Amino acid sequence: MVSVLIGTVVGGRVIVRDGTIADGTDVYIVVQEADEQVRLTPDERADLEAGIAEADRGELISEDELFERLDRLG
Repeated sequence: MVSVLIGTVVGGRVIVRDGTIADGTDVYIVVQEADEQVRLTPDERADLEAGIAEADRGELISEDELFERLDRLG
C-alpha cells in the first residue's frame, strides 16, 4: 500500500504529521523548497481534483502499478 504523509525535518530526522510509519518501512522522500509554491493550471487542478475523488471512492491502483507508471514518466 502507498500512503502520502507530510513531515518536517527536525534535527536531521523527518517528523511525520498525522500518521505513523512502522519501523523498518522503506520510504521515498520528495523535498519541496521552503519558498517553492506549486501553481496549477485549471486543467491540472481539475485532473488533481478528479484523482482525489477517485481515491475517495476507493478507486485505487496497486503499488506496483504506481511505480510502473512513474518509471514510464522518467
